[in-house]
Amino acid sequence: MSVPERKGVSVGASGALFGLLGAMLSELITNWTIYTNRFAAMMNLIIIAAINLALGILPHVDNFAHIGGFATGFLVGFVLLIQPQFGWLEQPFGGKSKSKYKAYQIILLLVALVLLIAG
Repeated sequence: MSVPERKGVSVGASGALFGLLGAMLSELITNWTIYTNRFAAMMNLIIIAAINLALGILPHVDNFAHIGGFATGFLVGFVLLIQPQFGWLEQPFGGKSKSKYKAYQIILLLVALVLLIAG
């Protein structure tokens, strides 16, 4: 017996929730030095994502939306959730200041934009 092919649009908020999980993971990686229980926070996020992805094998669940939302949230999280740089805020007005964004954040922004356009 063959599995019927599903044709239609998948809707729901689970892709967006996985995007938030991905953004939380990128924020944890970016601000790694600020956290006291780093590995507990990392394992907590990984376990939650793994359980939700495992539930994605149930019928009528679109795991591709979960994976896409997680990847997008992970990439965009590196761009939008910048590491606090307190010295950047103390620059005098009109003085020469360095960018508040790091090189990897600019690269990930470009990757996210390319994926959005190609999408």
